[in-house]
Amino acid sequence: MKVLEKVIKDAVAADKYKSGVKEVLQSVKGAKLIIVSKSIDSGDRATLEVKAKTANVAIYEYSGTSMQLGKLCNKPFRITAVALESGTASEIDAIMSGKEAAAK
Repeated sequence: MKVLEKVIKDAVAADKYKSGVKEVLQSVKGAKLIIVSKSIDSGDRATLEVKAKTANVAIYEYSGTSMQLGKLCNKPFRITAVALESGTASEIDAIMSGKEAAAK
């Protein structure tokens, strides 16, 4: 979880992220990782998954709510989806392997 928080904060500081389902859908091709909160609408999630799969971008399901994801991005409102345009391959692998461990 700490790696995820660091990567999000770094991306926000460098302005290398897009938040919100519409913006994320538009920037899927340039994204390295898409993070969705557990409170995302199922239709939006399905659309994001299809787009991400065609662009070969990983999707990570954030265990918190959209309000908590918004706070991580230093925003005072709900964010259901974030596309990160920065982050090293090793950081993204660490986030995704953390997901695998949590799923077991």
